[in-house]
Amino acid sequence: MEENNNSQNTSDEVQPNNVVPEISLGDAMAGVFTEPGETFSMVKLSARKNYWLVPLLLLIIVGVISGFLVLRDEELSSQIRDKQKTAMNEQLDKAVKEGSLTREEANQRIEQSQKIMGGSMMIVFGTVGTLFVTLVFFFLKSLIYWGSLRVLKGVVTYKDVMNVVGLSGIVTAIQLVVDTVLAIFTGRLMANIGPVLLVSEETVGSTMLRFIANFDILNFWYLVVLGIGLAKISGVNAKATIPLVIGLWLVWVLLTSFGPLNMLSAGK
Repeated sequence: MEENNNSQNTSDEVQPNNVVPEISLGDAMAGVFTEPGETFSMVKLSARKNYWLVPLLLLIIVGVISGFLVLRDEELSSQIRDKQKTAMNEQLDKAVKEGSLTREEANQRIEQSQKIMGGSMMIVFGTVGTLFVTLVFFFLKSLIYWGSLRVLKGVVTYKDVMNVVGLSGIVTAIQLVVDTVLAIFTGRLMANIGPVLLVSEETVGSTMLRFIANFDILNFWYLVVLGIGLAKISGVNAKATIPLVIGLWLVWVLLTSFGPLNMLSAGK
């Protein structure tokens, strides 16, 4: 009888260790702010694999609302139209000089673009653009981080990376809210909690202003959380994943500020 009781007690003691820990979506989203390391460790072990979906939808909703508020603000929307008009005029002038367009054709395109950039059409295009860009960037970033972790000999799945990128995006959603409020109150498109508040386009130029605007304090918070999450799901040391995330971000900043992708941020 004693042997049976001891065997049963041992079985009861071992059984809880075999249970896969489960963390709810709400706890996972809150844990990004309170205990990101422990949270992402539990997300990795959890049987649930779609932690990314709701945070991604939240980021899209915040992005759409943010864009709507900016476009509804007369001062900010006027700045956007002016920047887009200047960029388009430069492209069309170059095309006319190269002979690929006549001046009449260029003027027609300018008139068509002015109709699109005005009123409700601008809001529609802004909403669709936000949805498309957010989705593309989410899956592309997840793919890049997954490949990078595999190069670092990390043991990780693409879904694990999607969960980390999605949950970390909650920080980006907060950043969008703060930046939108600052933009409306200051009347400056690229306002954020960073050195960009200390300079202006007149003093440093549009290209340098776009570069400086990337150094948002909240963005660095996001990068650190993302780096911690990638470390926890892959087994790679955070001393490698955080520099990896910041390094890839710096490459993107340079390409969009000074390199061939600078047109992606020219309208901001």
